[in-house]
Amino acid sequence: MAVETTPERTTRRLPAIPLIVIFVGVYACAAWLVAPDNFIALVISYFRQMTLLAVIVVVALPIAGTILRPRSPLTMAVEIMRKGGLRLVATAICFCIGMAAFTTFKIAIPTIVPFHADTLLADIDAFLHFGNPGEHLHALIPEWIAGYLVNAYTLVWVSLWFGLLGFIALQRDALLRRHYFWSMAVTMVLLGTVGATLLSSVGPIFYEALIGGTRFAPLMDTVRNGAAGEITFKTAGYLLSAFKGDGDIIGTGISAMPSMHIAIVTLNAVMLTSLNRWIGAAAWGYVLVILTGSVYLGWHYALDGYVSIALVPLIWWSVGRIQRRPAATNGSIQV
Repeated sequence: MAVETTPERTTRRLPAIPLIVIFVGVYACAAWLVAPDNFIALVISYFRQMTLLAVIVVVALPIAGTILRPRSPLTMAVEIMRKGGLRLVATAICFCIGMAAFTTFKIAIPTIVPFHADTLLADIDAFLHFGNPGEHLHALIPEWIAGYLVNAYTLVWVSLWFGLLGFIALQRDALLRRHYFWSMAVTMVLLGTVGATLLSSVGPIFYEALIGGTRFAPLMDTVRNGAAGEITFKTAGYLLSAFKGDGDIIGTGISAMPSMHIAIVTLNAVMLTSLNRWIGAAAWGYVLVILTGSVYLGWHYALDGYVSIALVPLIWWSVGRIQRRPAATNGSIQV
């Protein structure tokens, strides 16, 4: 007797959503719950900056082409863009949403935990450095270097961060992409949101205006009267004005500990060292420049940078260990 068999149904599986996209989405939802109006306004503002995608491409492609195919970098750059352009756009979208969430939390820090850690951080800094490290640096570093420091701390920092984000997005190595983007996400959340909220602080440049007292007046007078004074205090005024007006402007929010400026360049240095030790050595040199600039210009206590330099490599290592952990089952989720 013949047994009828029914043909197996073929189902089309939907593409899996990367776990990091879900992570960013949850982070963004939390920011929306904390300050919905600010978050929405910031999302719109960051998406208006999508023109920076062109900057990412311009900076990232030559870096990628030179590292991956030094003898024909232009050909390699075209090939990378053809194969990774969609990933670049997806990265830019996630970045805008994630940064909107990050800025929302940063603006909200003093309403969640009022600024309280500055005196402690300043005392530890003075103990470790036998005085104010910013004043020590001004005594050691010639004034003409100040202009280079402020440029390295602002325009160069932003360009390199965006460029390396694009470089990683265009990478064919999926493991490297996941390693870097997960390390970035964990750094921004754990250090830039959780850590910055628990250790709510403003740094030397805002000490007098927001904490009270003239502890850092000599340092800030020196900065104000130096070559970097105009751009430094113009930026500080922009941040202070946004803070007092409860502004929802991109790049705003006041937080000192830990230093995200240094956290980002440290992550980039660790990543670049894993690819090329000579480029990595240059990247670590840049970390030292940013650490110096952050203290010299009064944006941070030296301790803010030390904490970032200590914790970011630990985050990179931990994410790498999780990635290399053997899957218990075929259906396990990989980061």
